[in-house]
Amino acid sequence: MPPINTLCCCVLLEESSDRWYRNETHLHLFRTPEQQLWVELNSKRSPAPVSDIGEVVALVQAFLQRVEQQKAQAAKRQKQKDLKVQAILAQVRKIAKEDGFDFATEVDTVKLKLIIRLSDQDYFAILIPFNQFKEVLPKLRTAIQALRETYNSGVRFTTHLKRGYGRSDWVRHQDL
Repeated sequence: MPPINTLCCCVLLEESSDRWYRNETHLHLFRTPEQQLWVELNSKRSPAPVSDIGEVVALVQAFLQRVEQQKAQAAKRQKQKDLKVQAILAQVRKIAKEDGFDFATEVDTVKLKLIIRLSDQDYFAILIPFNQFKEVLPKLRTAIQALRETYNSGVRFTTHLKRGYGRSDWVRHQDL
């Protein structure tokens, strides 16, 4: 909760590579009943009151610089993720065309979910974490072939997928 007599409040959101974690930095500029100007960062008050407006300007500039750094880092992370997604999809398209199966994908912040259609009603998903895609990619064809062969031999299995994939965005191997 911001201090009483808050003049300015800024919140800097810092996202982690773990999609479940987000850090917030709270910056407050406030006035005491004695009319002193203080800075509070994450509930920790500055050791002394602000002595001149130049300190406030410098603080705000540093805060804005940190925001710009975060934007640049986020853009870099997004570009890296996009390149990994493109690499994974290129490999999957090649395998799907050669081995003759349809697939769909879902992407979140930490992984690509590859959904392989076995029949009109049956499918399975392989989760490919972006931080392990170099290790997973060479094993992908073998894993897909083994699961498809097992399914085609009559063995049925279930997964814990929360929803069906009667979707229209399947990539058909005939279209590759």
